Amino acid sequence: MFDELERLRDVKELFALLQHYQQAGEADRQAWQDRLAELEGVEPRQLVKLHGELLAYGWLEQNTGLTTVLREGAAANCYRITPAGLRALKQVRAQEMQTV
Repeated sequence: MFDELERLRDVKELFALLQHYQQAGEADRQAWQDRLAELEGVEPRQLVKLHGELLAYGWLEQNTGLTTVLREGAAANCYRITPAGLRALKQVRAQEMQTV
């Protein structure tokens, strides 16, 4: 059986990416965030897959069709963390605290 929370806990890049969107949305949870284009230690192709994985789990939501800001070389205002994504981060952090 596949456990998304286990994957989030075990794949530090996946956790870091979701955490990025959580931190970016702290001031305003409803605001759309720019797509993270670089993540240390992650190849661009892998970063695309990680974004897709977060979308598939319902931890990110996507707004690529209704962006009001266009910037060359950037995907502006297209992602934000979902309530399920916030819960997933909280659960993984809680699990880590139990093992310490």
